[in-house]
Amino acid sequence: MYNALFLNMSYQGANDFGHLIPVLGHVAKQKLEEGNDPIQIFDEFYADYKDIIKISKVDLMFKVIHYVERQIVLFDSIEDSISPYDLEDQEVVLIKDMMARQESEQEELKKLLAKLNEFAVRIVLTAHPTQFYRSPVLDIISKLRDQVKTNNVKEIDRLLHQLGLTSLVNSKSPTPIEEAKNIIHICRYEYYDAIGKFVHQLQKQYPGFDNEQLVGLGFWPCGDRDGNAFVTHETTNEVIDVLRMTLMKCYYNDVKELSAKLTFRDAEPYLKKIQDDLYTAMFDANKVIQYKELVSDLTEVKSAIINKYEGLYLDELEELIAKVRVFKNHFASLDIRQDHSVHHQAMTEILRANDIIKESLEELDEAQLISICTEKMLDVSDLSGYEGLVLDTLQNIKQLNAIQKKNGELGCHRYIISNSEDVFSVLFVMALFRWTYQSEEILFDIIPLFETMKGMADSRSIMKVLYDHPKYQAHLERRKKKQVIMLGFSDGTKDGGYFKANWSI
Repeated sequence: MYNALFLNMSYQGANDFGHLIPVLGHVAKQKLEEGNDPIQIFDEFYADYKDIIKISKVDLMFKVIHYVERQIVLFDSIEDSISPYDLEDQEVVLIKDMMARQESEQEELKKLLAKLNEFAVRIVLTAHPTQFYRSPVLDIISKLRDQVKTNNVKEIDRLLHQLGLTSLVNSKSPTPIEEAKNIIHICRYEYYDAIGKFVHQLQKQYPGFDNEQLVGLGFWPCGDRDGNAFVTHETTNEVIDVLRMTLMKCYYNDVKELSAKLTFRDAEPYLKKIQDDLYTAMFDANKVIQYKELVSDLTEVKSAIINKYEGLYLDELEELIAKVRVFKNHFASLDIRQDHSVHHQAMTEILRANDIIKESLEELDEAQLISICTEKMLDVSDLSGYEGLVLDTLQNIKQLNAIQKKNGELGCHRYIISNSEDVFSVLFVMALFRWTYQSEEILFDIIPLFETMKGMADSRSIMKVLYDHPKYQAHLERRKKKQVIMLGFSDGTKDGGYFKANWSI
């Protein structure tokens, strides 16, 4: 049915060749299996149907791609229309079914569910502009998915026509914040409901389940300055606001829907207050709603529903509370990433400005440099003497505590150092935080990314030096004795090749 819709579309030139695309597909498959050359296959096909096609060979190739690209979008929508919630319901039914089985199986299940309380997975959304459709295309996909679910052929036909006339390609390179918004679109329309419903289902079936961080979202766009030269401290600050304000829109829509159901005297005042606050917060970056306050108000509504209103619509309310506990007021945790070479340059310029070195860090031996990083307290409050990447790096570190105050510590708590190859990859960042905030307390996980062959080979000895140092031990104590380490990533394969990089990991 969907192929038939495609063949009847009024794209430019479609009536001349659209019906031949399935024929080309059939011929190509058959001829390739016979071992024929692809160029020869296409040349022969074009020669056979030239009188019907009526456009040049190159134009035909582009028209085929034009069709196929949009068919892929349609098929994505068809796949997405298989509700992820249905899959979650099947998993929960499976758990419930197991609970009714033999006692030995129940014990195994209890162990599994207990494990869920100490387990966590983070879905990290990275920034790569070639991987994402434009926002108008994403909107069409969302609408297609809803119409495919109900087999609304008329509306599907209109949306496919719209898709055929909508460019899939950006007219200019997207800005970092535009990339981020494309990915936040997926967070809003996919992960918000899917993760929230999944966690809520577990809570219903297993009263002992209380792991709010079972599934979380990590976010790299506008935090990964090593991966995108156009990321600045301003874009980092902006995306933090966009993440939080988008989440407030999600909450607002749910609360608005609940308000139409919970039309009870003891619930209405709380829901009205929540709705008004969320409405302001989703448009005003200066309005920050702390999630504990939101949970508290929703809990008051829950208490009233249970005690006075026969538990009506309690399930929907508890699902919203589950979402608030999962996403809090940050939605996704923004990771900061910068290359070690930039920190090296920043340290060089700071130590020059403080007359500790004349030209380079090589003037100091390893013990002296470690001592400066961990013991000395320098003042870097005046940034007027710095410029370029160094200035932006210092400005970014300077704003991170304020970012945490807006979105909570979970909203931004990981600082990743690309191309880590020695102890100073970590100690330079530690020093920059100490000097920026004039404090030993660093509210960030400092994360070495060992991705080169040298970095991975030396990682054991590097970490031993850090673990043995009293000042770094004290930092880890404050971070609940947790050290995050990243291995490999894409640069490993560039440095050592695919096999050696994976072997080294």
